[in-house]
Amino acid sequence: MSDRFELEAEGGLSTRERLYAEVAGSRDGRRSLVAVALALATFGLVLAVSVWQVTAEATALPMLRSVVASLTDIDVFLAENGEALRAEAVRSEGPLELPGYPLPIVVGADEVRAGDAAELRGLLLDRSAALVYAEGLGVFDRTGDQAIDRLSLEGLLELAAGQLSRGTHERAGAAAVVLAGLAAVLAALLGAMSTGWSRMRAPAAAMALGGVGGAALSFAAWGLVGQLGGDDPFMADLRAVVQAAFSAGTRNGAIVTGGGLALVVAAWVLEVVERRVGEPVGRERSEERVGADEGEAG
Repeated sequence: MSDRFELEAEGGLSTRERLYAEVAGSRDGRRSLVAVALALATFGLVLAVSVWQVTAEATALPMLRSVVASLTDIDVFLAENGEALRAEAVRSEGPLELPGYPLPIVVGADEVRAGDAAELRGLLLDRSAALVYAEGLGVFDRTGDQAIDRLSLEGLLELAAGQLSRGTHERAGAAAVVLAGLAAVLAALLGAMSTGWSRMRAPAAAMALGGVGGAALSFAAWGLVGQLGGDDPFMADLRAVVQAAFSAGTRNGAIVTGGGLALVVAAWVLEVVERRVGEPVGRERSEERVGADEGEAG
């Protein structure tokens, strides 16, 4: 039976050699599949973390101030209603509504009396931005009849800017946790399927590839958004907000890519050092063995 097992098969390979080639090919195929999955998980992780960072309250609120300033025409509103609002604040002690203002916010009479025009503007922007962050841009539509053409440039930019909300922040955080766990499992699996320094190099290379994808997509989107809207001030404000969000993806993707490539280079250097250190040791042991054999023969 052993003789039959060693008989030459088609192509000049023995049955044992052919089976070994099939097993090795299958293993390489699984490693490639895991590496691709790890790259995709890293790609998604870069985007999820970027969205989570941009939609954090401390980051989103300053950007939303710019959006709110454009959407509400706050300077025009204050120019037309500022004096009447101050007169109402003198006569009243309670909270004041803002007739004609597109957002349902109120201010205290004492707050209006205590601040100048710039402080009142800042107060309105702060509360408006906080409201939009909590409820989204839909808060501007009090009647429910407002319709935005999502296929228009303005609609697309408003849709993107409207993602600066607490809900988006929470969803992005949950996605980042799931993708981080998945990436860790896939990296460990890929390392276990590799040998030698490839256990370090293969996961690092796959993650670097995912980082490149995240950075490239974000940079391309940043450049595309920069071409939208022309010189219109309102569109310029929306464009700046959306570009700032995509800049985070480019930065995070570059960081992941740099870290992955650094690990790939480190693994390669360590492998070279190990090989060069191991060669003299192996040569010395070989010479000692030859000397011992010669001594026994003598």
